[in-house]
Amino acid sequence: MANVTDNFFELIQISLGNKAGFEQAPSEKEWSQLFDLSCMQSLTSVLLEGIEKMEPSSRYVSQDVFYEWIGARLNTETTYKLQHERAKMLCRYFTGAGYRNCILKGLGTSLYYKHPEQRQCGDIDIWVEGERDAILKFARDNCLGVPHIDIKHADFSIFEDVPVEVHFLPSWMYNPFTNKKLQRFFKEKSDKEFSNYDSEQEFTHTTIDFDLIYSIVHIYRHIFSEGIGLRQLMDYYYILKNSSYEQRKEAHIVLASLKMEIFCGGIMWILKEKFGMKEDYLLCPCNSQHGKFLLSEIMTAGNFGQYDARTTRIDVEKRFSRGFVQLKRNWRFVRYYPSEVLWSPFWKLWHWCWRKMKGYL
Repeated sequence: MANVTDNFFELIQISLGNKAGFEQAPSEKEWSQLFDLSCMQSLTSVLLEGIEKMEPSSRYVSQDVFYEWIGARLNTETTYKLQHERAKMLCRYFTGAGYRNCILKGLGTSLYYKHPEQRQCGDIDIWVEGERDAILKFARDNCLGVPHIDIKHADFSIFEDVPVEVHFLPSWMYNPFTNKKLQRFFKEKSDKEFSNYDSEQEFTHTTIDFDLIYSIVHIYRHIFSEGIGLRQLMDYYYILKNSSYEQRKEAHIVLASLKMEIFCGGIMWILKEKFGMKEDYLLCPCNSQHGKFLLSEIMTAGNFGQYDARTTRIDVEKRFSRGFVQLKRNWRFVRYYPSEVLWSPFWKLWHWCWRKMKGYL
């Protein structure tokens, strides 16, 4: 499997234009394993571009696997077009009701890609300005289902074909002191983000100054919940590629204030060593020890931890059981992120009480 993993990262670099070809071409069996890995990390469509860059005579990929890859990309592009239309409708819906808003992650991040339609998207995340209770009342007055509500977002049943998360806060942290700094950053940037209307895309989305912070915080958050995948790192690769030196310098200062220096160093190591990113684009110095740890987690768990056999899956309704399993899982991160791990049980208890008091459970 080590050879397949090496080939997988070579294919990533070929797709990004950072490598001309394989040092040793994969066998037919290995190509099939590469396809499975690309699905596991939600990078199938992006990596097909690398295969298409090769001369047909040097691909050594079976016709069946190649057609599977093409089929996966067509499915991604169809989903992307649907989500794009739904994002436009969603923004118009909230804007028409007097709520400023902007698309987070997903479709907004895809615009940094060379071919946005090849970025595999999940749900639509939209940040809506306003008081939580007022937004929820608006949803219920308009007969929208709201099956889940927490401190950060609510699931809105608006479309039958695309799930929607309405964010009251873009993200959060368990540590109350770093969380305060993070929320201050969001508040300071909010006016610019809500005003960043893209006439070509026909919706509002976040700016690169915001995404340099928000996207890596989002990756960081997923470490403590489902897990992270290479798709999120691919997003950050393109964000860095589209940023300026001054923007990266400012982002590094903010992230250091959030006690994320070690985490950022690990991500930079993966982007440099495995994605082939040039050092000029890195946000901060690499941390090889932490990068290897993160990479091991990513390759074991897959996109959003969907393939992590170490984690027991607990039904969403069994909140205490799920919380205990998650706390147990997060304990292995205490060496690297002591502040977040040690604050997490206190935050989770407070959050459960807050949701219960609000009637959100």
